[in-house]
Amino acid sequence: MTFQEMGLSDAVLRALEEAGFSEPTPIQEQVIPLQIGHNDVIGQAQTGTGKTAAFGIPLIERLSPRQRDDGKHTTDALILTPTRELASQVSEELRKIGLYKSLSVVTIYGGVSIEQQVRTLRRRTNIIVGTPGRVLDHLSRGTIDLSGVRHFVLDEADEMLDMGFIEDIQTIMQSLPEKRQILLFSATMSPEIDRIAAKYMSQPSTVSVSRSNILVPRISQWLYKVKPWERFEGLCRILSYHQPELALIFCQTKRDVDELHRQLHERGYKAEALHGDYSQHQRDQVMQKFRNHELDLLIATDLAARGIDSKLDMVVNYNVPENPETYVHRIGRTGRAGREGLALTFVSQEDYRQLYAIEKLIKIRLQYRDLPTREELKSHRLDFLQMRIEEGIQDAESADYVELAAKLLESGSPIEMLATTLRVAGDSLSPQISVDRQHELNSENTGAEYGMVRFFLNGGRTIGLMAGDVVRTVTQHTKIPGAEVGKIMLQDDFSFVEVPETWARHLLENLPSFHFRGSEINVKPARAREKVARFRDFRNNNNQRSRRPQRRYSNG
Repeated sequence: MTFQEMGLSDAVLRALEEAGFSEPTPIQEQVIPLQIGHNDVIGQAQTGTGKTAAFGIPLIERLSPRQRDDGKHTTDALILTPTRELASQVSEELRKIGLYKSLSVVTIYGGVSIEQQVRTLRRRTNIIVGTPGRVLDHLSRGTIDLSGVRHFVLDEADEMLDMGFIEDIQTIMQSLPEKRQILLFSATMSPEIDRIAAKYMSQPSTVSVSRSNILVPRISQWLYKVKPWERFEGLCRILSYHQPELALIFCQTKRDVDELHRQLHERGYKAEALHGDYSQHQRDQVMQKFRNHELDLLIATDLAARGIDSKLDMVVNYNVPENPETYVHRIGRTGRAGREGLALTFVSQEDYRQLYAIEKLIKIRLQYRDLPTREELKSHRLDFLQMRIEEGIQDAESADYVELAAKLLESGSPIEMLATTLRVAGDSLSPQISVDRQHELNSENTGAEYGMVRFFLNGGRTIGLMAGDVVRTVTQHTKIPGAEVGKIMLQDDFSFVEVPETWARHLLENLPSFHFRGSEINVKPARAREKVARFRDFRNNNNQRSRRPQRRYSNG
């Protein structure tokens, strides 16, 4: 069934075409006719299935501006969402669909001035989209009149109940007129949702998008097996290789979000963080940058990211979510509107239980990929430069550099000047491209595990040095958590300790040496094995030359 076959008006069809809607999704195909036919509807669908348009299209189709006899305007529809971001997203979607209809959509949520919202609500208002707490505030103030509401939508009902809005929702629903249409959308169905439906809805029709249809086929899902301390370096290599224009990175806790934001910011990425401790003003600033493509990466918790619906190139699960449904919610934010999507997940040994549950839910065996090697990154970097140069040849602004190019050619051969120019351009192009050039400390040829840097200590078991002493010294003199300290190898006269690459420079600057039981222990980056081997061979050869012949004794 097409949108034209649903009997929609020319104004709505024109707006849908301009907004990029080509054909209805499965849930839109089922919900729109039911809603136009005045049925109450229960829709079970995940993020990314098109549920906002599923209730938004028939809602815009059926509404038209109307006035009370006394001249005051009645609110025709009320939509409740769990978060401010989702409320803004739904409002924006409704405005696109109703572009050619004279309808007013007002968004209300907490964290901003309620007086400004009161002034807005005094004007002509067809649709109110808001969070339960702020809608209840306006009800108690008398600044919202729900007596004329004909359509009521609960969006992401399971999320609202999880956030403790059950009493607010029931109070709001008791303020609705007897004759109204109710639509309830939820990713999962719980006994609480069933009780709400039984109490307030009238013979609802149930629509469910089967779990086999949950995920958009255009989303490629890859796994990367890493140890906990390898995650950040692995993420940098992935970002360097794919160079997303807009990516959303999910972390499990607010602390994880802040730490990853700090690390990415130090590497030069255009990244922002978002979690529950941010004020509304801070959240608005971050989201404005995100929508305007003023940043490449947004790091967020699941709660803070609810309602974020931009054209994402990539979603990264920095941590595997505990709940399989959360995984589906996360990755459903990419691969929308006919675009290809990419969802990447870092998996450690302790994540296998959650991974099994995710695969069981989505009925797909996810595939592991190897992280890009340094050689692959280097090759990819050169290919990217070549592509940018070939595109730039067609750019008229390139003519501004002709004079500079002529001056450069006077200073050296064309090949030397071109090679130098490419190197400088590559280094300044973006942190994703030049990230490996920024760090002299690395794990190559030292025997360190991937993502770790090995340090040499000129003291060992002979002076009583133990692994616990090394960890304790590192944590006391640096900000490195004990859990981040990697492999420790103790020999008689020396030792090795490994730390993540992100902490290597910090360790070198803050712990050049320490004292242990009267001995000064120097801490230095371990040398590459091939250099150590050459030194050992050189020393052995010198020893052979300088060794005196042993005197032989006989019994005779």
